Amino acid sequence: MLIMDIKEYQHAPELIEAVQVVGTEVEAIVTWINTYSNMQGIVGQTAIRGRSSEYVDIQTPEGMRRAGLGDYVCHDGSGEFWPVPKSIFERRFALLTGGE
Repeated sequence: MLIMDIKEYQHAPELIEAVQVVGTEVEAIVTWINTYSNMQGIVGQTAIRGRSSEYVDIQTPEGMRRAGLGDYVCHDGSGEFWPVPKSIFERRFALLTGGE
């Protein structure tokens, strides 16, 4: 069983879950997406096998989007996932107290 550190964040007024993409957790992130996504089929995909885990591709209602190392994968609790670049995420989201 893969374990990752999913935390809750506040984004003006909505609550989301998010995890930062790090190479050691890419497989766990893909499993999380595929377990809770409302999109059909495989929605999380890692880099080519044999290469380092450098990104996660996510099927969104707007099409395939990529979250690279350091970026965040966000989930709204209703089955939608989307990537947010690290620089944007850290300016717009605040970690809820007690989420660590």
